[in-house]
Amino acid sequence: METLQTIETKIDKLIEQNKKDIETTEAELVKANQAVSDAQAKLVQAQKEINSEKYVEAKGDLWTAERTKEFHEGRLKELTTNPMISYDEYHTMLTDIYRLADEQQNTFFTPAVAKLMEIVKLGDESAKEVGKVNEIIRKLEKEISKNIEDYKRDKNGAWLSGPFSSLSYSPRNALHAYQDNLKEIAESFKKGQG
Repeated sequence: METLQTIETKIDKLIEQNKKDIETTEAELVKANQAVSDAQAKLVQAQKEINSEKYVEAKGDLWTAERTKEFHEGRLKELTTNPMISYDEYHTMLTDIYRLADEQQNTFFTPAVAKLMEIVKLGDESAKEVGKVNEIIRKLEKEISKNIEDYKRDKNGAWLSGPFSSLSYSPRNALHAYQDNLKEIAESFKKGQG
């Protein structure tokens, strides 16, 4: 089964093979350049000696060395500019990478949704507890203090809540206040997995 790792390994092998081929071709090109220089030197020497056999041989060596050099230059150009795989292979590989990456990312969504739902559940429990606290405050206000207005003020005379409203508890850190946002995020995550 193909994975991102196997695709990366295949890509790395292609890159490494290309580097080796370039190094080999560059080394062969150095040899070919030397062969051209040597053949040119033999040609000059044969002309100085007025030796037609050496001249013909040097001319043949020069022609061979120049064709060899030309071959390696062409090969080097191919290795450095031409794609290593076909267009179809490239796009198949790219499609596989995207598909596998999406599958991998989906593995993060499932636990993330579960954790969000845990937080939503804690928020539900938080809201229940705030409701219980408000019920206790209501009993204190209505049953115990008999809803006397003076009891709804602090010692300086400031209202603990508005003059026409009941007392209620609003926590500084209200986890349940984020319930709707967390549920939206969890739903968005679930949709994103599709």
